Amino acid sequence: MKYYRILEEFGDKHLCVQTNEKEIVSLTSINDLVSDYKSLLETSNITGLKVDEITKDLLKSKQGRTFDLNKLIDDSMNKKGSARIIKPIEPDEMWAEGFGNRLILTEDQIRESSDDSLIPFQNPNISTLLYKGSNNRLVGPYENIGVRSDTEKTISEGEIIFIIYKGKFVGISVGNEVAGNLRAQSQFWVSPSKVFKGCASIGPCILSMEDEEENSMPIRLKLEINQYRNNKLIAEGSIISDFKLSPNDIVSATTAHDSPPDLVIQYSGGFAIARKDGDIIPLEDGDTVKIGLENVGFVQNKVEIV
Repeated sequence: MKYYRILEEFGDKHLCVQTNEKEIVSLTSINDLVSDYKSLLETSNITGLKVDEITKDLLKSKQGRTFDLNKLIDDSMNKKGSARIIKPIEPDEMWAEGFGNRLILTEDQIRESSDDSLIPFQNPNISTLLYKGSNNRLVGPYENIGVRSDTEKTISEGEIIFIIYKGKFVGISVGNEVAGNLRAQSQFWVSPSKVFKGCASIGPCILSMEDEEENSMPIRLKLEINQYRNNKLIAEGSIISDFKLSPNDIVSATTAHDSPPDLVIQYSGGFAIARKDGDIIPLEDGDTVKIGLENVGFVQNKVEIV
């Protein structure tokens, strides 16, 4: 099931679930204790019920308030109306794969790799995670992502986001993992290349994934990215994220030697890059980036200098 968060003009927030192509229902209006996705995860952890089971029971118990999804998207995009879509989750921490060593490489990619880069590809159970910051650096749909003013080149990386609760994989979303090139100038500038205001986005929703058999198999989904400047498409790209490892195995590697906080999001490292004639197009102030993920939806953000 897909879960959205809605903010109304007077500050009320709703956790909503999509019930058909055109409509989402507020779970918060049914039970005000269900304030966000984390509250569902906490209830699931206590009761042993799956999140989707809890949601279905709530929907049966009482009629909830409904929102027109297409109108919400339009209002959010154009910053009008009385309600808008906000980031679907507020994690304690964000992490990003620094190297896509969980992906299946083509023979050409293997030949192009250096000996040093082959080592992590040959050892996919060792994580290459980089700290990406905390929730206050994360933006939702139609909010601004950042580009550091002191960075020569910054790009968008469209990625599948893993939702991790108490060390367990529980779902996915899609987002923009913004990356600057300061680290190319010095190994000591890895953190400022990754962590800054608006360095990541997430949205529009969370797709719950609670089938243990499915979660023990590698994900294979299509990612697309489009970059616009002055309302014109200037670069695009798409990939099929082809992982060697299952979400469960990837998350196990993430948490194996750590004690992460309860709620973490992980940018998975299989990314779509916007290109024109084969060249990566750096972000500029005012650009708009739209990233879509099969079965989830799209997140769109405008670029600002920070």
